[in-house]
Amino acid sequence: MEDAITLQQELAELKKQYQTVVDALYPNFIFVFDYDFHFVDVITPAKVRLFHSKEELIGKDGRSFYSPAISDLLIENIRFSIDNNQWREIEYHLDVGDTRHYYQARIVPIEGKKVMCMIQDIGNRVRRMEELMMQRKRIDDANRQKNAFLANVSHEIRTPLNAIISFSEFLMTEEAPETRQSYMDIIRNSNGMVLQIINDVLDLSRLESGMSEFFFEDINVVALMKETIEIYQPEMKPQVSLNIEIPDVNIHVPTDANRVKQVLFNFLSNAMKYTAQGSITLKLEKGDDFLKFSVIDTGCGIPEHQLDVIFNRYEKIGRQMKGTGLGLAICKSIVEQLGGNIGVSSKENQGCTFWFTIPYRPDLVDNSKIENINDSIVESSRKKILIADICNDSLDFVKNTLSEQFDVVVLNESEKIFCSFILDNPNLIIVSIEIVNKSDIITKIRSISADIPIIAIASSDYYHDQRWAIECGCSDVISRPFSAGKITEAVMAFMG
Repeated sequence: MEDAITLQQELAELKKQYQTVVDALYPNFIFVFDYDFHFVDVITPAKVRLFHSKEELIGKDGRSFYSPAISDLLIENIRFSIDNNQWREIEYHLDVGDTRHYYQARIVPIEGKKVMCMIQDIGNRVRRMEELMMQRKRIDDANRQKNAFLANVSHEIRTPLNAIISFSEFLMTEEAPETRQSYMDIIRNSNGMVLQIINDVLDLSRLESGMSEFFFEDINVVALMKETIEIYQPEMKPQVSLNIEIPDVNIHVPTDANRVKQVLFNFLSNAMKYTAQGSITLKLEKGDDFLKFSVIDTGCGIPEHQLDVIFNRYEKIGRQMKGTGLGLAICKSIVEQLGGNIGVSSKENQGCTFWFTIPYRPDLVDNSKIENINDSIVESSRKKILIADICNDSLDFVKNTLSEQFDVVVLNESEKIFCSFILDNPNLIIVSIEIVNKSDIITKIRSISADIPIIAIASSDYYHDQRWAIECGCSDVISRPFSAGKITEAVMAFMG
């Protein structure tokens, strides 16, 4: 009897030592399987919580918890390890809900036709590898774009430069006034083409690097549309009519007037280029939270296979047409930085419609009466904070904590953050790290304002997340769970 008690004590002490070793190997955990893939034992560190409890697993067939593919993989390696008395190492993944988890299992044979599977979560390593692969892909894409840039721009510049050089030589020896004038006209047109190419390249480079400046101010978009029509009316072909469809009230919105004009000018220039007869219509529509600008023509249209790539660099409808193919890529970058979307609908030989949107909030101003936005809006003396989080509980907590001192705007959709940033003009932004991960919202905001404070809410205390958020452009990072005092202290550090 005493020997049995002593043996039990020794086994308990040995198990305790094993548990100490397992805890030291955190985040590993151990499954013991028999030859038929049944759970014999489960050993976990104190800090690890599995998807199923130990009681739910022991004695059960592993096929009840793993997918057929993963079960076959584990069974094959378990039996090989037992039959050959060799350890094996495999990697696999589990899908739990919408989340994929990655694991590495080292399978070691032990007595009694069993194996010990020492399993480690390798999710961080896999994600780092994926990040490196994405970086490599971006580098490769950048190299391809660089080569395409050199090939296209060198070709586009060479043509007008050859004309300039050749006709300059002819001009030196030609004496007939009419011929000299035609040569000078060719040189002048070629100079304009070279200048346009250089301007397009520089403009796109500035926009994509975030160095291009945007100036947001209240503008009357109806007046802007009428001005645009007046500019292009004299340039229309006799057989093409230029029409305008606009609301019969003034509509004011905070945006960059010159950038809106730049996109409209590009759309109209393309419509004129590809429309031999019929009509071109400039149209403005008012939605609940956006303004939609459209240029509709009756021209040659766009082949269906080009619709998905028409906004890419160097894409042109007809290779015989002049231009670098950068205009629509520039428009896309401008519209995205204005907080809107851009698109096209078309059928070949049936005309096309190019459109873009910008954010609009009719509740900000009385558009039927307004003449000067500064006379119609009385600004609150309280500072404004924009909060964007995918977790509704966090949204409510942070809003309730800060609403006594500040005007608070809350969002749980990443797509609307940039629009709110432009229209609500907050003094500080609080955004969850999940939203930062899923979008380039910080880059877009920083392209307009380098000074507005942005506080990121991280889902954990990991240094990697904090450092990554700061590198993205966030001003500070706080981690869940946080107290009311902590969020207030972080905000007051910027808001005073």
